[in-house]
Amino acid sequence: MASVADPDLTTLRSLLSDNEIISPESPDYIESSKTWASQKQYRPRLVVRPTSIESLSKTIAHLYSTKLDFAIYGHGFMSASAKDVVVNISCFDEFHLNKSSTSATVGAGQTWEQVYQKLEEQAPEYGIVGARTPSVGVGGTILNGGWSWLSGEFGCISDPINFLDAQVVKYDGSVVWASSEPDLMWALRGGGGGFGVLVNAVLRVFPYPRDIWTGSILVPSEHLEQVAEGVSNFASHESDPKVTMFLYVLKEKVLKSIAPEATSDMMVIHAFDANGEAHGRESFKWALDIPGAIDQTKMSTLAGVAELQKSVSNVKGTMAQYWAPFVLQDIPKEIVMKSVKWMQGLNDIDEAIADSTYLIFEVFCTRDPPGPISEVAWPRPPRSKHILLFGPGCPAAEAQDKAAIARKLAIEVPTAVLGSDQEVHILPNGAEEYHDSKKIWGPHFEKLQTVRRRYDPQCRFRAPVECEN
Repeated sequence: MASVADPDLTTLRSLLSDNEIISPESPDYIESSKTWASQKQYRPRLVVRPTSIESLSKTIAHLYSTKLDFAIYGHGFMSASAKDVVVNISCFDEFHLNKSSTSATVGAGQTWEQVYQKLEEQAPEYGIVGARTPSVGVGGTILNGGWSWLSGEFGCISDPINFLDAQVVKYDGSVVWASSEPDLMWALRGGGGGFGVLVNAVLRVFPYPRDIWTGSILVPSEHLEQVAEGVSNFASHESDPKVTMFLYVLKEKVLKSIAPEATSDMMVIHAFDANGEAHGRESFKWALDIPGAIDQTKMSTLAGVAELQKSVSNVKGTMAQYWAPFVLQDIPKEIVMKSVKWMQGLNDIDEAIADSTYLIFEVFCTRDPPGPISEVAWPRPPRSKHILLFGPGCPAAEAQDKAAIARKLAIEVPTAVLGSDQEVHILPNGAEEYHDSKKIWGPHFEKLQTVRRRYDPQCRFRAPVECEN
């Protein structure tokens, strides 16, 4: 690590205005550098938050010329951190709607909640393929593929049909529109990052229904077999691209905050049907009819649907977390049963780990790219439609004693659920150091290495795909 009186830090400060510099003593320091996974927080010596592209360009060019350890930070859900400098890009929150080209230029430093709200204000009749979790950042989502409530219908956020162009600050401080450099544009479509700093994204917008039936259907865990059969049948037979769902499990003490009438651990079916209430109630009749089901559904818009997931941000930084998200072509009943029973079995290992672990089935949340697979950096497995996410964790305060257990669980759970004979396809946004990035990006891995070397010649940017040797 550089010394306290590092001249490189002094020079960096001189390039920025006072309101762009956040020191560890600042009241904004924690929120400006907080990571989702507590074990990845390196407590940087300085956080900088450039307010213009010119300022960001000077910052990146300078940092790249030094030995300072730095990272690019959107809103912390990818847990980017560094020992010396974190570059927070949250000031890049532009939103310019162009109805004539059915597109919007969106600042990559804002959250999807901001995007949904601005679209709602300017063109409420329009939709956008954006993240389901409103508090995650635009830039990080795109660089890792991006999954949406609308992905079963329109594909990933980063697919060419949705992600039209990007403004990028390169390692030397120069600024380009990626469409003028095809390999750069390609790499941004799910390549995991490491190609510069994504500042603005041009995204497609389109007319979309405002009468969306959505919300939670809570089912007692004792009806696991009925839920497993219902989810499997839904995943196998539902053919309307405007219908999708989540399934996740909540512990009773967490559940009380959203369903005071709950008396036990429950499974939560989060329904989404853009065809309206009548269609939605028919599509999810199998869930609504389960004994003891609590119906919390309502009519809403895309912005309102996202709002239902807003509380996720409250958990950021409170746990050491290890990811194991992967895609599935089908969801057999046995996989649902095994997954939930695995989750329930964590109580026998450690109660704190059980309370801090996530299990989410995301049904019809992805699809094959609308065009050739060669057009996107992440060559997702053919005919993949669903995501199964495991997130073993433990409270941040207990990470020293229990993080190793949670990490081991994350490594082992895909085999425990799928069996040793099944190939596991990890998602880019869940890439951890214990995952093989060659398997994640498959036939595109070597090209990504080559492109990274061109746009990051010293391999200074943090990224899951290493530069070409």
